[in-house]
Amino acid sequence: MSGKEGSGGFRKRKHDNFPHGQRREEKENVNPSSPLMTSFKSFQLELDTRHDKYERLVKLSRDITIESKRTIFLLHRYISAPNGEEVLNESEVKLDAVRRKIKQVAQELIGEDMYQFHRAISPGLQEYIEAVSFQYFIKTRSLISIEEINKQLVFTAEDRKKQQT
Repeated sequence: MSGKEGSGGFRKRKHDNFPHGQRREEKENVNPSSPLMTSFKSFQLELDTRHDKYERLVKLSRDITIESKRTIFLLHRYISAPNGEEVLNESEVKLDAVRRKIKQVAQELIGEDMYQFHRAISPGLQEYIEAVSFQYFIKTRSLISIEEINKQLVFTAEDRKKQQT
């Protein structure tokens, strides 16, 4: 056993040498209007805002995932359903609702670097693509191209204005 570890096996940390009251006094002596504190407050606000946006995107992605999975389960009933066209129509309605959620994601990402939020939205988008691909395969017996999927996910400024009113 080395001299650093002591009897309990724990190493002493540097701040353990300071009396407990001294750290509290240092906090009281900090000038809240100093340039350093002002900078840290602005960094805190920026990080909190980014974190809140990330959490909103995670929630939207979960909603997209859930609705896409429900659409996939619905499409699995296509073969056994007496009226297959009704199942396809219902799946289209569900996918339209998912596209509206994806539009909300797109609006959250306006002016942002999408790659900073990629991990928040990727699972939902993957599930959506699976649902759209499955629906397309049932309809056409072929695979959908990425270009066709992207066409469905192009949102214009008009779409944005409609949603705001």
